Amino acid sequence: MDFSVIGKEIKALRQELGISQAELSNDICTQSQISKIEKGEVFPLANTLYFIAEKLGVDVNYFYDLATTPHLEYVKMVKEQVRSALNEYNYEEVYRIINTEKKNPLFFNNRKNSQFLLWNEGICVYYTKKEKGSALKLFKEALDLTKMTNKLLGEREIEIINSIGIIHSETGEYQKAIETFNQALINFVKLPSFHDYTIKTKIFYNKSKALTNINKYYEAVEECQKGIAWCVKNNSLYLLGSLYYHIGYNYSFLGKKEEAITNYQKAITVFDLQKNVDFNLYIQDKITQLKTDTAPSSTV
Repeated sequence: MDFSVIGKEIKALRQELGISQAELSNDICTQSQISKIEKGEVFPLANTLYFIAEKLGVDVNYFYDLATTPHLEYVKMVKEQVRSALNEYNYEEVYRIINTEKKNPLFFNNRKNSQFLLWNEGICVYYTKKEKGSALKLFKEALDLTKMTNKLLGEREIEIINSIGIIHSETGEYQKAIETFNQALINFVKLPSFHDYTIKTKIFYNKSKALTNINKYYEAVEECQKGIAWCVKNNSLYLLGSLYYHIGYNYSFLGKKEEAITNYQKAITVFDLQKNVDFNLYIQDKITQLKTDTAPSSTV
C-alpha cells in the first residue's frame, strides 16, 4: 500500500480548492502535520483523514482506494477522452464515457470528479436534445456539489458558469448571458492562483458575442480587446484569431470599414499560423464584401 500517494492527492485537492495548509488544518490538526502528510512523511490517523476528506469534498474511502491502487492517471485519461470527444462534437461518445464512469467509485466518491461528469452531461443534454431546463439543472447540481467545501469558486465552477452563460446566449437570453459571464469574470479575478488561463479568454469572447447580439458593438469590441490583451500577457494564440475576427465583425456593423478590414487581416495572420485555411477563406470573403460596400451578414 503506497501511503505517499495519499499525501500527494491531499495537496492536489487542496490547491485545486484554493485553500492553504493552515485553512485545511483548522479544527483538524496542526499546519505542520498537514505539511508532513502531504510530503508523505507521516500517515494521518483514521479520524484525521476522515475530517480532511470531508473538508476536501471526497469520501474517505477514496484515499484508501488510492493508496491500494494509484488511479490518478486513469481519472486524467477519462477527462482527456471527454474533452477530446467534445472538441470533435462527438456527444454520443461523451455520453458513453459518462454513463460508464458514473458507476466508478473514483468518480462518485469524489465530488470534483462527479462534478466533472455532471457538467459534461449537461453540455451533452443541451446540444443533443436541446433540453435547456435539464442542462441547467445538471449544471446547478454540479455547482452544488462543491458549494459547501469551496471558500471561493474554483476554475471548474467558473467553467460551469461560463457554460450556463453560453446556453442563455444561444437561446436568446442575451442580457442574462452577459450577467452570467460577468459573474464568471468576477470569480476568476478572485482566484488566488489558476492553472488554465484560457478560461478567462473564453469568457471575454462569449460575453462579446452576446453584446453583439443586442447591438452593443462598441462594448463587444472592448471585451475582445480585453481578451486580446489577456492572450498577449499569457503568450497564447488560443481564440486570438477569433477575437480579432469578432472586432472586425463589430466594426463592420458600425460602418468602420478600415478598422474592420485591419482586424480581419490580423485574424487571417493568426489563423495562417494555425493552418485554418477554411476560416481564412471565409474572412477573405468578408473583406471583399466590405471593399465592395456589401452590407455585413448577420452570422456571428
